[in-house]
This record gives sequence, structure tokens and C-alpha cells, in this order.
Amino acid sequence: MKKIALTILALTTFSQSSWAILDEKKISIQEAIEKALQTNPQIQMLDMDIEISKNNTKAANRLQNPSIDVFKSMGKAIESEPQLIGGSYKFELFKRGKRKQHAKTQEAVAQNNRYFSQYDLILDVRKAYIDLLLKKSNLNIRKHQEKLARELYESMQKDVKSGKIPETEALQAKIALSRTIMAVNNAKSNVIFSQNRFNTVLNSSNVNYDTKEDKLNGNYHDLLTIEPTDDLLKFDKIKEFALQNRYDLKKARQEVLAAQKKLEVVKSQLIPDVELQAGYGYRTSSNGDSGSFENGAYIGASLVNIPLFYQYKPEIKNAKLEIEKAQLKYKDVEIDALRSITDAWEKFVITRENLNFYNDELLSNSKELLNASIKGLANKELDLTAFLVTKRTYFDLMLEYQQALADFYISYAELVCEMNIIEVEKEFI
Repeated sequence: MKKIALTILALTTFSQSSWAILDEKKISIQEAIEKALQTNPQIQMLDMDIEISKNNTKAANRLQNPSIDVFKSMGKAIESEPQLIGGSYKFELFKRGKRKQHAKTQEAVAQNNRYFSQYDLILDVRKAYIDLLLKKSNLNIRKHQEKLARELYESMQKDVKSGKIPETEALQAKIALSRTIMAVNNAKSNVIFSQNRFNTVLNSSNVNYDTKEDKLNGNYHDLLTIEPTDDLLKFDKIKEFALQNRYDLKKARQEVLAAQKKLEVVKSQLIPDVELQAGYGYRTSSNGDSGSFENGAYIGASLVNIPLFYQYKPEIKNAKLEIEKAQLKYKDVEIDALRSITDAWEKFVITRENLNFYNDELLSNSKELLNASIKGLANKELDLTAFLVTKRTYFDLMLEYQQALADFYISYAELVCEMNIIEVEKEFI
């Protein structure tokens, strides 16, 4: 017996020490968003893409490097022919500016892509946060349900012993208690799963983050959400704002502009470049025609890359096709954005209406019904079966209300993220 006790103690100690590896920390939904934006590897890679695009802009604006030229005569020519040393430099005509403009549009594409992806991450954080609160709320409801079921069972046992009720009623109460205990265990498991998912979204490995709130309720402002009783947002205004400000649409517009700038870059290849040479020439002996040293400088110029044999027609055709592709992509993105905004709006309107119906009608009536049922059972005005049905209906309604509350929070988060903002009140007028 002593060995068994020591084994249990050791396992308990080991379990506690292993769980203690992770620090526990409660954070608000705003802090969770900021944490995710700092640690998410996808966002970090997109930030790197922006830096790469900035460097590409600098590279596109580069100047050509000069060349050093040396011409040395060989053999007998050394005594009579000049030796030359100098340099050359190629001037690009009307090319460097076009390359830079094209690179700047690519830089804008990278920035808009980063910001659009940022709102996808923000939405994931908000959904995970709300889902964890929902699971914690459901656990609290199940625990309350277990408490009432246990009190009922214990009361029934006393009545059976005193002969007031048959044993079958106590057995019925025991079955209800057992089912409630299993529901509590399932609810605990759901909380653990949701918290793990929440920490996965935050990309956390050494800290176990939890929600600042202990349950889901009407703390709308703290959860970055408007009140369900506030004036309904205007869809036309939301649509207009979103179509003007969504970063995926900005990205698509920049891609069209980038394709147009690329065509200009390709066409600029038809313009010849000018190469200038300059240097110094000298003789090593006096055997020249004049009979003396005639050293001196020289200059020269060349017209290079003359589009005589190759006129870049394939590149020009491809660049025009890239413009058409970018324009088609923009139309496709615009249609998808409009559909997404419409879907988010419809979902928000429905969840708002459902939540207000719960708040205005169902909650108060169901609470009164439960209290009346408890009183009726105590006064023997209601049998056990009817009471269990009423109690189950009440707790099912409480769970449905929590789901309706979560749906409202999530639908609002989806709506504002479709608009690429966080809160309507602060950023959209």
C-alpha cells in the first residue's frame, strides 16, 4: 500500500513539474492581436518581402559601372604606334526611370499583400479568442447544471429514505447527474482544445496564453465589438468603403499598374544607348611621322544596342498580355470581395437579430420558468420528469444563447475584417 501511495505521489509531482514548464498569462483580445502580429512567421516573411522590394527599387535605379580600357601595341609596332589607356561609360537613355517606376509599383504590391494578410491573421485571433470564451462559458453552464443535478439527487435520496418518494425517482435523478458529469468532462476537454488552438494562432511555445475574461458575456467594447442594439450599419456605405480600401483590391490595382510599367520598361529597350570613351595616348619612341613624341588625350562615342536585327517583339507581346491578365485578375478579386462583403453583412444582420431576440424575450422567460419549476418540485406541484425536462430545456437554452453571442461577435469580426479595419466606431465613419 505504501508503494502504491509513493508511486501516485511521484506521478503527481512529475505531472505538476512538466506542466510548470509553460508560463500562464491572461491577455485581452487587443493584446492577443498585437502578440500575433509580432510573432506570426507568415507576417514576418511578408515584411521581408517588403524589404526585398525596397532593395529591388534601389537596384532598378542603379547607375552603370564604368570600364577601364588599355590598348597596347605589340612587336615592332611598339616603337611607332601609340599606346592607349582610358575608360568608357555607357549612358542608358530613358530606361533607368522606367525601371524605377516599375519597381516602385512592385513595392506597393508587396506592402498591400502584407496588410491584407494581416487582417486574415487578426480574424483568426478574434475567432480563436471568442471560441475559447465560448467553451469556457459552456463549461460554467455545465458546472451549474451539475450542481443543481447533484443537489436534486441528494434531496431525492433523503426523500427515498424517509419514504416520501419511490426509489425510481432517485434513480432517475442519479442518471441525470451522471449525464451531466459526462457533459462537464466533455466541456473541460473542449476548453483545453480551444486554448491550444488559441496559442497555436499566437505562435506561442513557451507561454500558455488564456483569455482575460472568464466567460463570454456582453462586454462588447472590451471585445472590440459594437452593441447589438446600436443603429444598424448601412450596407451601401460599408460596400463603398470596402471596395475603396481593401488591401487585396489595392494590390490588384497596383498589379495592373506594375504590368503597364513593365511594358514601358520593355519598350525602352528599343532606344539605343550611348557609350563614351576617353583616355590618353602616347608613343614610347620618336619614330613617328613627325619625328617627335606626340602624346595626347582622345575621346570617342558609340551608339550601342541599336534595335536593327532584334526588336523585342516577343517581350512586348508578353508584356501586353500581362496587362490583360492583371486587369482580369482585378475584376475577379473585385467580384470575390463584393460577394464576401455581402455574405459577411447578411450574417451580421442575422446574428444581431437573433441575439437581440434572446436578450429581449427568451432569457428572462426561461429564467422565470426554471425558478417556477424548482419551486413547483419542492411543493410537490410538479413531478420529477417534468422538472428534468424543464431544467434541460433551460440549460440547452443557455448554451444556445452563448452560441448566439459568439456568432454575433464572430460575424462582426468577419464584417470589419472584410472592410480591412478592426473597429467600425474608431475607423469607419
